[in-house]
Amino acid sequence: MHHMDPNASWNHVDRRAGIGVILHDSHCNFIASKAIPSTASSTLEAKTQVVLKGCKLARDLDCTSVIIESDSRGVIQCLNDSIAKGAWAIYPILNRIREQQTLFHSCRWSWTLQVANEVVDLVALLAMVRMSNEVWVHKPPSLLTHVLNNDGRPCPPFV
Repeated sequence: MHHMDPNASWNHVDRRAGIGVILHDSHCNFIASKAIPSTASSTLEAKTQVVLKGCKLARDLDCTSVIIESDSRGVIQCLNDSIAKGAWAIYPILNRIREQQTLFHSCRWSWTLQVANEVVDLVALLAMVRMSNEVWVHKPPSLLTHVLNNDGRPCPPFV
């Protein structure tokens, strides 16, 4: 079972969003991370986009079973209950997430307080300041290695 931690940063002035995803195994070992610059009309839209991008990352890496843990209670409630209950602005994104969900053998949604997850916050901030997508598979960049270890997530050393 793989776990995905998504997070997004959003700037209301210019509507820029930074989307960050960390994928790890059930023992918290680093699998991959992705930083994606984007635009969004709200924090909720950015937090919904990040779940979709995380699903796509997990599929690209041939993960068959995932638990997606988000600090966005609204997004998780919609995915666990009914996407029709969500805000109309995020409905198309929720619908695409549901389509991605069918591609997994097992896909669960979990709401969590991510108060101590510095690494996914850092990846989201990196996405805000960079102009292109960045993906790290199996070996995180050096600036994330220290933060991953501080978060209690074993990862291979940067070489």
